Amino acid sequence: MAGGDKPYHHGNLRETLLETAFRLVDSDGVDAISMRALAREAGVSSAAPFRHFADKQVLLDAVAEEAAAELERKLDEATAECSDALTQFRAMTVAYVRFAAEHPALFDLIHSTESVSRRFLGEVKDERRLKLIALIYEGQNAGLIPEADPELIALTSEALTHGLARMIVDRHPRVRNLSSEDARKLALAATHLLQTGIGLS
Repeated sequence: MAGGDKPYHHGNLRETLLETAFRLVDSDGVDAISMRALAREAGVSSAAPFRHFADKQVLLDAVAEEAAAELERKLDEATAECSDALTQFRAMTVAYVRFAAEHPALFDLIHSTESVSRRFLGEVKDERRLKLIALIYEGQNAGLIPEADPELIALTSEALTHGLARMIVDRHPRVRNLSSEDARKLALAATHLLQTGIGLS
């Protein structure tokens, strides 16, 4: 074995590498990832990562899958104990925006990876969007959400939610360096404004 290389010693190398890459992206961004740096961080030989990931892009695609799954878990957890459709509606927005504030590099990776970004944006009939539409109908039937086209409400909500998250990740001057709690408050205030409208009559 070449000098300086560490022997392969992990029973589940792929999982170890993926966890390490996830952590590196989360803390330092995509630019911090290289196959050599990953091997060094994981304590394996420089050739070992290639047994499971053909190259850096394949690795990043896998990290994006893990990040998307984590975001989906956050969204599901946020709505699990909500008592009504409107509360669920708000909770989804808050969870999405908070994830962006807490994990900007992972959020960015999710949305730059086409195979996973469609779970949250762009697919007209994706499962999560259909759940949002169902929540809107439920809220309207309960008198909690104004009577308007549910598709338009969903689109407006998606624009608001993703727009806030994107501004945070892009470090827009008005929202840069928001804490997780500040992001929560902003998302709640924005969804309340969406619910009530801005008209005077």
